Amino acid sequence: MSIVYDSILNHISQHSILSEEEKERFCAALTYKKIRRRQYLLQEGTICTRECFVIKGALRQYEVSPTGRENTVQFAFENWWISDWYSTLQAQPSVYNIDALEDTEVFLIEKCKLEELFIEIPALESYFRKIFLKAFVSLQKRILFQQKTAEERYLEFMKCYQWFEQRISQQHIASFLGITRESLSRLKGQQYKNS
Repeated sequence: MSIVYDSILNHISQHSILSEEEKERFCAALTYKKIRRRQYLLQEGTICTRECFVIKGALRQYEVSPTGRENTVQFAFENWWISDWYSTLQAQPSVYNIDALEDTEVFLIEKCKLEELFIEIPALESYFRKIFLKAFVSLQKRILFQQKTAEERYLEFMKCYQWFEQRISQQHIASFLGITRESLSRLKGQQYKNS
């Protein structure tokens, strides 16, 4: 087994146990891809047909409002999965863009291949079920997060994701928080004065 697969196999092993043969079959279904900074992995209007696992780098999923404002839904860093599951499951054009915030390396797996593997490798289906449940929980938290005030969202973000600031621009953080960059600067200033 090539060392390049270590990150994804280690991630799977935290949730499910695959035999050596199952690992080989799964890895054979993966496509390795390098994405340059600012390059798209998915563009609005296209149908998403694959799941994406980040080996190295950072991706951002966002939609663009009719007024041109970018609304960031999620980020994905090393050992995180990202996709437009609605587009994939419903075979509908995506409303999202996914692009690289850094030079990024990923594994891609086509939905049709993954579904075949679910039948052949029950432990793999178990792994993805756990990953999807975690994603669903995150979505529920995100809905509650969006109901909070800008200050509460910022404080919660800093509590949970302070390390994002080392890798993501202030513009993208503001977009994730649902505020303007100026509002983010003001909130950071207030927190600095209070500390």
